[in-house]
Amino acid sequence: MTGSPLPTTVPTTVPTTVPTTVPTTVHTRPTSTDAAAGGSASPRRLAADLAAREQLWRPHVRFSHPRHYTRLLARPGWEAWLLTWLPRQSTGLHDHGGSAGAFAVLEGALDEVVLVGGEGGALGVRRFAHGEVRAFGARHVHDVTATEGTAVSLHVYAPALTRMTRYALQDGQLLTIASERAGTDW
Repeated sequence: MTGSPLPTTVPTTVPTTVPTTVPTTVHTRPTSTDAAAGGSASPRRLAADLAAREQLWRPHVRFSHPRHYTRLLARPGWEAWLLTWLPRQSTGLHDHGGSAGAFAVLEGALDEVVLVGGEGGALGVRRFAHGEVRAFGARHVHDVTATEGTAVSLHVYAPALTRMTRYALQDGQLLTIASERAGTDW
């Protein structure tokens, strides 16, 4: 995927070259679901509601290298994941394969780098602190990083993730570096 050149000033959290390997992550994917949550609420509302249920996510908090994540819930039309972050752990630039979503910061803070205005647009960085929820659309591309200290976040995707594409910036161009599939790559 190529497009217009991106600005030459790139935050250090965004890769500026194509990595030779995609970082691995320790994770679990439970097969059970929780009947207490459901409905057709928006990813933002689901993320906020599930974030308030500490008994749901707290037992799954584990800090490790590589980064830890676990699928908390799956329902028709959506799923929820818990991600834990050590300082400087990052997702890298990626999309969500056509799923809309939201993340709630449960502990610490996360920095999100986005392409403002789509591919070829400017890069923007925003910090999300404990208690904040960030919703995004189905075509959103971003990099999320725990820049300072550890963090815990809860992510909701609707529909459930089936694929993700990872990107890198090289010579000012957004390039596809990997395509990942649910059940195979995570």
